[in-house]
Amino acid sequence: MGGKVIVAREGKVATVTISNPAKKNALNLKILGELRKVFGELSVPEVRCVILRGEGQEAFCAGYDITAIPAGGSGEAQVLLSSNPFDDMIRAVESFPSPVIAMLNGFAFGGGLEMAVACDIRIASDQAVFGMTPARLGIIYRPAGLMRFVHVIGLPAAKELFYTARKVSARRAVDLRLVNRICPPEELEQVTLEMAREIVDNAPLSIRGTKRILSMCMEFRGLPPDEAREAEALIRQCMESRDLIEGKKAFAEKRKPRFSGM
Repeated sequence: MGGKVIVAREGKVATVTISNPAKKNALNLKILGELRKVFGELSVPEVRCVILRGEGQEAFCAGYDITAIPAGGSGEAQVLLSSNPFDDMIRAVESFPSPVIAMLNGFAFGGGLEMAVACDIRIASDQAVFGMTPARLGIIYRPAGLMRFVHVIGLPAAKELFYTARKVSARRAVDLRLVNRICPPEELEQVTLEMAREIVDNAPLSIRGTKRILSMCMEFRGLPPDEAREAEALIRQCMESRDLIEGKKAFAEKRKPRFSGM
């Protein structure tokens, strides 16, 4: 598996870059593990803000590598089910003690967009494009992931995003509260760095304490057992469906999928 994670430090600000340009900075097991490790290593008082970005100008993150998602069979290995390396990475980003700013220097889809939503603040190029596409593949998203979007953008916007699976422009993303602000691509790095510097100049105990209390207020503590089993069954039904096979094939062939509901 290709790709890597690059870390740079400038004073109290760390920049974490997902580098997998051949796959538009898509996530795979190697990158997930490296991200989790990096955020663990940066959890020190000396780092008061982290900027998370993708390499280059084209993509923040294309999501989880579609070719790595199994179709058919039991679906046990599916990265979007239950507790897994993807969830571990998301928790590492979300629970990082200091603020994390997603610098959305290009498009962000699927798991890449959830990773951005797990950050505290999102600043985007006005050329960036966003989308949640599980419905185009024949996948049901995890309850924890869905709730993360509901918490950030609200239920109506989350329904629009997931039901239509359409691509969302940066300006529309502001309306949906997916991003905090947008700016021209050539200004993105400077605008993001200026906000990071503004954050690190504030009292660190205040910032860290406020982030932790906000996290506790918004924490999704899971579904009741019966509902959790029902959600798992619905997800598994999709993972074992012919529609997922068709969705992956259509994605590879760059055509519209022909779903049968089977």
